[in-house]
Amino acid sequence: MNKSEAGSLDQQVKKIPVKRERERTSTEETERETPTISARLLEEIVDYFSYRLSGGEKEWRHFLRGPRQQSYSDVQMPKIMSDNWLNLQIEENILDSPMMSNFQMSFDILSINLRLCLLTFAVFPEEQLIKKKPLIYWWIGEGFITKSRNKTAEEAGEETFMELIDEGLIQPFHKTQKNPLIYGCTVHPWIHRMLISMARQANFFDLDTTGKVTNGHQNSRRFVLDERSSTNDYQPKGELSAIINMREIYPSFSENFFSKNDQKIKVLQLGRWQSSPRHHIEIEEGKFLDKLKKQKQLKYLSLRGVSRITTLPSSIVGCQNLEILDLRACHNLETLPFDIGSFKKLTHFDVSECYLLENLPNGLEKLSSIEVLKGFVVNHWRKNSCSLASLLSLEKLIKLSINIGIAYQAMPWFRVVPTRHSSFNLRILVIIWQMRSTSVDQTSEEEERIRLNLFRDISFPNLEKLDLRCFPDTMLPSWISPENMGNLKRLYMRGGMLKTLLPVSENLNPWKVEILRLNYLKNFRFQESFDVQKEFPHLSYLERINCNGQPVENIAWTVVDGWEIARRILSSEGSSRLHYDANIEWRLDDGWEKLKRWIAQA
Repeated sequence: MNKSEAGSLDQQVKKIPVKRERERTSTEETERETPTISARLLEEIVDYFSYRLSGGEKEWRHFLRGPRQQSYSDVQMPKIMSDNWLNLQIEENILDSPMMSNFQMSFDILSINLRLCLLTFAVFPEEQLIKKKPLIYWWIGEGFITKSRNKTAEEAGEETFMELIDEGLIQPFHKTQKNPLIYGCTVHPWIHRMLISMARQANFFDLDTTGKVTNGHQNSRRFVLDERSSTNDYQPKGELSAIINMREIYPSFSENFFSKNDQKIKVLQLGRWQSSPRHHIEIEEGKFLDKLKKQKQLKYLSLRGVSRITTLPSSIVGCQNLEILDLRACHNLETLPFDIGSFKKLTHFDVSECYLLENLPNGLEKLSSIEVLKGFVVNHWRKNSCSLASLLSLEKLIKLSINIGIAYQAMPWFRVVPTRHSSFNLRILVIIWQMRSTSVDQTSEEEERIRLNLFRDISFPNLEKLDLRCFPDTMLPSWISPENMGNLKRLYMRGGMLKTLLPVSENLNPWKVEILRLNYLKNFRFQESFDVQKEFPHLSYLERINCNGQPVENIAWTVVDGWEIARRILSSEGSSRLHYDANIEWRLDDGWEKLKRWIAQA
C-alpha cells in the first residue's frame, strides 16, 4: 500500500465518530477495561430491551445468549426488526443506548484495516450467508489488506477473517456441527444494525437507517448496485473506488460512465457474491468491457456467474494493475484474449465452470505473479493452446485446479514432463475428470493411462490439500502417495470409480492427512484389512457421504442444454434425489474405536 492509499484509508476511518470515555494508558489496561463485542454485548442488549417485549421473552433471550460462534446451520435466525419491535422504536433506542457506545469503544481498539473490513458487512442483506472468497477479494482490491514478506494477500485476508470471528464480530458457518472447516459467515442482526449506523455516519456506504441502499445522493466512494439501480444520474461527490453488485440482476452502465470515473475505480464486482447459481445475473452486451482499458487502477474484476458474455476483449489487458480476475461460472464465455500474459500483476485467475472454454491460450506461463489458477482446461491440443507442462515455470503458483475433458488426447505434451523442475510448489491441487456417458466410445487404455498419470515423476513437497473429483479409476495412481506428498493435510475424493484406499505397495509410510472426505463414491468400500488408525494416524475428521440420487457435483449441464433444464435441476433441490446422507461423520474426540465400528458397519 502506497502513502496516498494509506492516507485515504486513514481518513475514512477517522470519519467514524468514536466515543472516548477515558484515556487508554496501555494495551493491557485497554483489554481489561474495554468491553468486547460478542456474547457479553448481546446479553446487555437483551437485558436492556427485554422488559419492553410483550411475549416470547424467554425464547429471544435463549437465542441471543447462545454460543458466540454458533453455526448458521444450528439456528435459523429470526427476523429481529419485526413490526412490533419497530413500533417500540427499538432501533432508535439501541443506537442511543450505552451498548452502542460500548460497540464503538470496542470498534476503536481494532486496527484500521480490521475496522474497514468489518464495515463492508453493513451492505450485505441481513441473515445472509456470506462466502469468504468474494469478501477477501474485495478487501484486497480496495487495499484494506495487502501482502507482506511472509504472507500473500489472500493469506492476510484469511487471517483477518479469522480475527473477526475470534472477536465475535461475525459468526462462522459450518456445514455440519462436526465439520471443522469454515465456509463463510453470518452477522448477528444486532451487530449488523450497529454496523449500518456506523457505515452511514462514516459515509462508507450510502444507506438509509434500515440499511437499504439510497441512490438519491452519493457521498460514499462505493457505488452499490441494488435492485433496478441506474448509473445514468449517478454523480459522486468524490472519487469512486468500488462498484459492488448486491442485488441487481441486469446491471448496465451509461455510455460515458467509465470515462467520467477514469483511472479511479479499484473494485468492479458485477458478479454474484452468493454461492448458489440460482442468483442469476445477465448483461445485455459486454461492450462496456472495452471501456475498462482506461481503468488503470482496477485491481479486482468479478464477472462471476454473469451470463451472455461470450468473449473477454483484448482491450482489457490495458488494466495493467489488475490482480484478481474472477470469471467463474460465466457459462457463455468461449474465448480469452491471446495476450493474457500481459497481466504482470495478476495473482488470481478463475475460469472454473466456464464449460464452453475448450482451451486456455498460450501466455499463461508469462503470468509471473500468478498464485491462484482455477479452471485450467486439459482437452484437445490446438495451436496457441497452453500446455499443462508450461505451468511448471510459475514459481509463485500455490493453488491450481484443472479440468480434464473427455476429448483428451494421448499426446506427450499434455502430460507434465519434468525438465529442470522436478516438483510443483503447489499447496492446493484440484483435478476434475469429465466423465464419459455410455453413448460415447471408451478411451483406449493408453489414453486412460495418461489421463491418470498427468503428474508422474513430479513431487509435491508443499501440497496441503488434494481434491479429486470424478476420479475414473478404481485405485489411486502411484504419484498420489505419502512419499510424494509428505505435507498433505486434506484429502478429498468426490464422485468417480474409486473402490479402495489400500496402498499399491506395502512399504508406504502412513499419511499425514488430518481431514479425509470420501463422498458420492458408489463403488467405494473399506476393506477388512484397512486399518484407518495405522494408515491415517493424524486424522482428526472423516466424512463419508452417500447420496440417494445424483449429487449436485455430478450434474452435467452447460448453457447449450438451456436454462429451463437448469431451473428444473435447481428446483428439485431438497427432494429425495438430491438428499445427502452422511452415514459417517467422525471427529477425533469421538474416539478411534467408534470410527472403526462405523467403518465395519458401512
